[in-house]
Amino acid sequence: MKGYCITHRKDIDGLASGSISVAATGGELVLSDYDDMVANLRRVPDDADRVVVSDLGSDTADFQAFLDEMGRIAKHAEVTYIDHHFMSEGAKKKLRKAGVRLVHDVRDCASVLTYRTFKDSLPEGARLNALFGAVTDYMDDSPTAKKMMEKQDRQFVLLEATMASLALVEKGDEEGYPEMVVAELAKMKLPHDIPGVPEAAVRQLAKQAALGEIVKKEGTKLGRLAYMATKEHSTGSVAKLLIGAFDVPVGVAMKEKHEGWYEVSLRGTSECRAHLGQAIGKISGSLGGSGGGHRKAAGCRVPKEKAEQMLKALSKKV
Repeated sequence: MKGYCITHRKDIDGLASGSISVAATGGELVLSDYDDMVANLRRVPDDADRVVVSDLGSDTADFQAFLDEMGRIAKHAEVTYIDHHFMSEGAKKKLRKAGVRLVHDVRDCASVLTYRTFKDSLPEGARLNALFGAVTDYMDDSPTAKKMMEKQDRQFVLLEATMASLALVEKGDEEGYPEMVVAELAKMKLPHDIPGVPEAAVRQLAKQAALGEIVKKEGTKLGRLAYMATKEHSTGSVAKLLIGAFDVPVGVAMKEKHEGWYEVSLRGTSECRAHLGQAIGKISGSLGGSGGGHRKAAGCRVPKEKAEQMLKALSKKV
C-alpha cells in the first residue's frame, strides 16, 4: 500500500497525531501548515491507497478547494480526516458525501482522536503520544484525556510534553527537525530520549523568561486585547505572554512569515466572550486572508497592510 499521513507541523498535537498515524498505517509523513494544506493535498498522487489528514482545520475561505482535493483522493484511496477545529454541519455532510471518513470532535485534541481511531493497530506507548498532544493543546481536561491520564503518572506526562513543546519552539524552523521528532515519536521514543530535545527545551526556557520582559515593552493594548509583531517561532507563546503582561482576555502575536503577509496567533482566557476561531475566520477572510481555530486558541494569515484593520475588527468582537 502507498499511504500518506498529512498533519500540522507547528505544534505537538499535530506532530503527535502524525506519529500515531505513521505508527498505525506506515504512511509517508507530510508536514503542513494551514496555508499550504491544499497545495500538499494536490501533491498526493492518484496511486495512493490510504491518506490520513490530521489537526488541519479548513476555514471557509479555502474549504471548497480542500473539499475538491479530498474528494479527488477519496475516489481511489481510503481517506480519513481527523480534526477538532470548528466545522459546520454542512461542511461535515459534504466531506462524508465526498467519500471521506470523518473523525471530528471539538472536545478532544487531534492526537487523542487519532489514537482513538487507530487504537487497535498501535503499541501501548502511543497513549503517551496522545497525551502529549492533549497537554500542550490545553485539552487534557476532556473526559477521554482524563481517563487516559489516570493510567499514567501525571507529572511525568506534563514534563515530557512540555519538554517536547519547548524544543519545538526552539528548533521548529530548522529544516528536518519536526520530521525527525515525528519519526522518533512513531518509534515510541519519549521526548527526553530524542536527541537534542532536552537541551533545546532548556535553551528555550531561558529565552521565554527574557521574552516576558520584551513583551511588556513592545506590546500594545487595544481595548480588551494586546498585540505585537515578533520574530519568535512560537507566536502562540508570545500571545499568551501578552495576556499576562497587559491583563487582557486576548493576546495577538504577528509574524511576517512570507513577505507582505502576517502569520497571526490568537490566545484567549475564560473571560473572552467571543469564539476566537470563528471570529478571526470571518475577519481574515474579509481582508483577503484565511483563518480559524478553537474558542480560546486560533490563528490566521492576513496581508501585512490589513493588520490594523484586522486588529480593530477583532477588538470590537472581544
